Amino acid sequence: MVNVENKLLLQMIQKLGLAEHEQVVPKSTELLRLLQIKSAGGVVSLGDYAKAIICIDLAASLLGLPCDNEMTLKLSGLKKSAYVNNRRTIEKLLDINQLIGINEVCIQLGLHQVQKEATALLNSYKTFVGAGSTEIDFTHPQYATMSVFQACKRLKVKPPKAKLISLSHLKPTQWTLLEKNWEKFLANATDVSATAATKLKQNKTVEAVEQTEEPLDKRSNGLKHSSPEKIEPYGNWKKRMLEKAYRELKSLQGR
Repeated sequence: MVNVENKLLLQMIQKLGLAEHEQVVPKSTELLRLLQIKSAGGVVSLGDYAKAIICIDLAASLLGLPCDNEMTLKLSGLKKSAYVNNRRTIEKLLDINQLIGINEVCIQLGLHQVQKEATALLNSYKTFVGAGSTEIDFTHPQYATMSVFQACKRLKVKPPKAKLISLSHLKPTQWTLLEKNWEKFLANATDVSATAATKLKQNKTVEAVEQTEEPLDKRSNGLKHSSPEKIEPYGNWKKRMLEKAYRELKSLQGR
């Protein structure tokens, strides 16, 4: 690569605010060199600015660094659709197998505050669909981006939906279908939580009944002046009280 191209890379890196990250320059240089070699046959017909910007963008993504999407688009001189398409073409040409996870999405979009919630949601989603869908590739960026999107909504953070869709590698219609699937998952998760709470309440009711056994037993034993035939045997009393408790629980469940 000639010095002019080196100078161009450095200028673009500074304009994108990535100059403080030492690894960006060598990584961008490496990618641009590979692109010059592999696109020698005219596979990628882009200007020098666009090539440099896309290589910097890819380098930042590989290094897990945030990159200003609006500025990259402006500096490249391309329309959004053209930029996205050319970026994907160069990714394939350079054989960049980039796995975009929740961490990378949060770094690029400045959403560190939702990372923990997004991770928890994705783990729950895997459990929800995993039993019947063993062949799902959860490394596809659609799952990380949707997890971040839903985490933003739950934590009252405005989600950058357009940017998330771009990172998801999905078309808007595909994103909409995935979003609906997640809505079903979240509704099911709410139902499960409600069921768990009901069971917990029922268990506490049974425990409360059983805890009354000892004091009532002692009270029965303390009736010194009562005739023996009027004192209910402990075993009968226990059975009667438990049957009564379960009848009450059954009645509550039927409401």
